[in-house]
Amino acid sequence: MAELPLYNAPIVGGDVLAYCSKCQGEFSHIVVSMIGKRPAKVVCKMCKGQHNFKRASDTRAKSVTKSSTSAPRKTVVLAADYWEEQIAKKKGKPMKAYSPKQVFLKDDVIDHSAFGVGIVEEVKLSGKILVIFRGGEKLLVHSMN
Repeated sequence: MAELPLYNAPIVGGDVLAYCSKCQGEFSHIVVSMIGKRPAKVVCKMCKGQHNFKRASDTRAKSVTKSSTSAPRKTVVLAADYWEEQIAKKKGKPMKAYSPKQVFLKDDVIDHSAFGVGIVEEVKLSGKILVIFRGGEKLLVHSMN
């Protein structure tokens, strides 16, 4: 089975992954204008804000260290990096469209209209699921009949 790309080549009116400084994360955006083959202006699907296109990888911090020589070195794992790692493990697993009425299990791959592709990390007893998306974790309802 061929691997499908999450995003096609950018076109005006199409989707692209970009960094939103208002939302402070990588989210799906709609391309408003382009310069050559590169998006110029985009609209965030989360906050509906319009801004210049910023490639998600341009804003990544690789690691954070303290200036003290005795402090241990800390590495920050970004949600997007963790998400990409988990998605790679789920390659070939069927994707379910998100609906609050649908019942989800741990490790299900879902497609949410606003947040994009996610993986169910935890099923809570209160009818909620913890889902990891490229932009971070979200707590969603499920099995609401």
